[in-house]
Amino acid sequence: MPNDYDKASRYAFKLDAPGLIAWSLNLPPGDFAFRGWLETRDVPFPGNPDRTGDTVAAVDRTDRSGIPWLLAIEFQIEPDPLMFGRMLGYFSGLWLNLKPDPERGSRYWLGGLILNLTGRAESSRSMGWDEAGLRTDLEFRERNLQNESASETLAGIQSGRLSRAILPWIALMHGADGAGIIGEWKVSAEAEPDDRRRGDYVGLALVFANACNRQALWAAELKGWNVKTSSVVDEWRAEARIEGRVEGRVEGRVQGQVEGRVESLKAILQKRFGNLSADLIALFDSTDNLPTIDRWLGWSIEVSSLDEMRQKLQA
Repeated sequence: MPNDYDKASRYAFKLDAPGLIAWSLNLPPGDFAFRGWLETRDVPFPGNPDRTGDTVAAVDRTDRSGIPWLLAIEFQIEPDPLMFGRMLGYFSGLWLNLKPDPERGSRYWLGGLILNLTGRAESSRSMGWDEAGLRTDLEFRERNLQNESASETLAGIQSGRLSRAILPWIALMHGADGAGIIGEWKVSAEAEPDDRRRGDYVGLALVFANACNRQALWAAELKGWNVKTSSVVDEWRAEARIEGRVEGRVEGRVQGQVEGRVESLKAILQKRFGNLSADLIALFDSTDNLPTIDRWLGWSIEVSSLDEMRQKLQA
């Protein structure tokens, strides 16, 4: 995962750890007690030996005598086909090195939570050879955010069932580029009484929108909001935009970026000026040059009418 998406994800998750854990595990908040984040500097994640400060939460179950669990939480900009093996190795280090108390034989129960920002994956594995008496099972709670419903999640936030700290993640969800969704998102964000926290929601949502080629649409809708964002979130936004451009060139993902940005371009113009004519749609759909589309995206936010947009396209 690009480093700044990883940092932004960890920062966003910690805005309301109990609320985000409850949502991720699909549990009522009362089913567990959040004890805090554990220091895992001495337990490197396999394949990333230089990474420190991983997101490992200690929680106690409230329905079974307070059994202590460690939740290893991982974020991926794209699914990692080796995640099962890496989590298996990580669990070994966590189980051996971290204890809930100094009592002899005391050990945490272990669980893994994986959030895929884009793409779909199923990292859990069940390996059984019944005749030999062998079985290895490792099941994670894995959420593919592109499968999550933006409208249903917003409804849960507005009803108070879900934490407002989930707002940044909505930019990654299914339907997050639909008519009215960003408007509803702003209503929910405006209900946040803390100015700095509200600014974090905006800044982080723009980071995540970049990961799924919705940055232009979300930036246009949120333009002009007078919110305080932290300098570190602004830095991640800038880095994410750079990484998105470089990644497209280096990894040959240009076509996917073209399609995403063309859809954003059409969505912005339709949102501002109504239905587009067939010739404009045909022009946009037939263009595969990223710099050209990026220039058009800039115009789509600046122009005051479709006629002005046409003039710029014909110039």
